[in-house]
Amino acid sequence: SVKALDGFVEQPDNYNCFLHEEDGKKPRPVQQPTPKLEALHRRVARLLLRILPPDYLHSGLRKRSFVTNAAQHVNGHPAVKLDVHKFYPSTLHSHVCGFFKNQMACAPDVAGLLASLCCVTVNGVRHLPTGSPLSQILAFYSHRQMFDELSAYVAARGGVITVYVDDITASMEFASVGDIRAMGRIITRHGLMWHKERFFPRGHSKAITGAIAKVDHLEAPKKQHLKYATARDRVDHPSLLVADQKQAARSAIGLLQCIAQIDERQIRVARGMAQKLTAVAGL
Repeated sequence: SVKALDGFVEQPDNYNCFLHEEDGKKPRPVQQPTPKLEALHRRVARLLLRILPPDYLHSGLRKRSFVTNAAQHVNGHPAVKLDVHKFYPSTLHSHVCGFFKNQMACAPDVAGLLASLCCVTVNGVRHLPTGSPLSQILAFYSHRQMFDELSAYVAARGGVITVYVDDITASMEFASVGDIRAMGRIITRHGLMWHKERFFPRGHSKAITGAIAKVDHLEAPKKQHLKYATARDRVDHPSLLVADQKQAARSAIGLLQCIAQIDERQIRVARGMAQKLTAVAGL
């Protein structure tokens, strides 16, 4: 009931807030919904995923991934790339409420209630939580108009655009640094900020969402190959305990599978090496 949902919104402990730390990176604030609220968020996310997505969106969808995202730019054309800065914290309660009200045709009070259930308050500002399974798809639809405008701009230039969470990439036959500024102005006009801009000249490799787009194929990043080589070397280390050897083998096999997922030319090699690693480690 609406009354029950209202009571849910008013609970002060709907989120577990903490800092997520990674080696060499700045600690990232995370707002994770409690189990009951997370279940509600997952339900809303499943409903939103029933909406037919645009062709340019590749994140959080079945049969689309970071690989399909990068694959759209295997063409040899110059490209531009930029990210939306702090995408979830910048997606405010007003953006979410506007989506439910204007795009989903909800009554104003219902739109406000849904937005409140989907947002967290941090330092007096209500925005999408960084640790919710709902935030990815809801952030996109809350800014769908902006992404559609970016898509129209690139289409008018005869190019291809893809969106992967907050990562925007566009390949165009005559792309230039000026396209970064033009696309940045569209983002700014919609109340968001952008950063990590990059221009890829014609014929150059393009580092896009965890893959490298070449002129005629995809490759896994060098760091992925280095991680695999390190794990592979550990498997053969003479002083390694059996349990550690098996763990290193599992890690190496997982990295091989990831490399083969990106670069189809590596599938046969990956299968053969996986069999050898399995035999060596006794998996």
